[in-house]
Amino acid sequence: MYKHVTTISLIVIIFTLHLFTVKGYALNIKSTAPVIKSEIVSSFPHDEKAYTQGFLYHGNAFYESTGKHGRSSIRIIEQGSGTVSTEIKIDSMFFGEGLCIWNNKIFQLTWKSGKCFVYDTRSLARTSSFKYKGQGWGLTTDGDFLIQSNGTNTLTFRDPYDFAKITTLKITDGSKKVFRINELEYVKGLILCNIWFKDQIGAIDKATGKIKFWIDISNLRPLAGKRAEAANGIAWDAVNNRLFVTGKFWNKVFEIKLPELQQADSTS
Repeated sequence: MYKHVTTISLIVIIFTLHLFTVKGYALNIKSTAPVIKSEIVSSFPHDEKAYTQGFLYHGNAFYESTGKHGRSSIRIIEQGSGTVSTEIKIDSMFFGEGLCIWNNKIFQLTWKSGKCFVYDTRSLARTSSFKYKGQGWGLTTDGDFLIQSNGTNTLTFRDPYDFAKITTLKITDGSKKVFRINELEYVKGLILCNIWFKDQIGAIDKATGKIKFWIDISNLRPLAGKRAEAANGIAWDAVNNRLFVTGKFWNKVFEIKLPELQQADSTS
């Protein structure tokens, strides 16, 4: 009897150890990507009334898409002064979202209307539009395709000529799915993304969908005014290797130092 109980106890111990080993392995594969603390290089004025949804840098100026029904717009902003030099309002039925430039055309998503507007880069005159299914959040381009987020853990690659879906990419940090992906910016083979409600920027490997590292920008929001809401705005100056970030109702645009990107060859 004693020997039988001892045998059972030994089996239980071995099984328990096995479970801990399996659990430990699971924890290992779920480990998150490294976090890099952002370092401010400089800052520029930004309209604190702007509910920033899309943001980019082109021709020594910022281009911005703003949201909210009745307040959505696309605008060109002077970098140094923060002055809005050109602004086009969109109909109040639309809620402006992500923004990108491809082949001298500007593409602007809308949230739930399934409509993407296309504009002339210089005048912001609307030239065409596309329809799509689902929500529109963030938008960028790798030079070949438009890359769209919709608030889930999936990015959609689209044909810039007709906005047709080409393929999708699931985003993970280790083995964990990454949700609420918002504003996007393509930088040197990486897709940088804001995560709604988080003061972090994820750097996604375009080939695998894995988060390679996170940029902690929690030090910026306290400097962006009392009304500052979620971080949502990433812009890349490919000529001078400069990275800019801002957010919804932020009163500043920050240039932050990011050696991992600045040391690479510019292919944006």
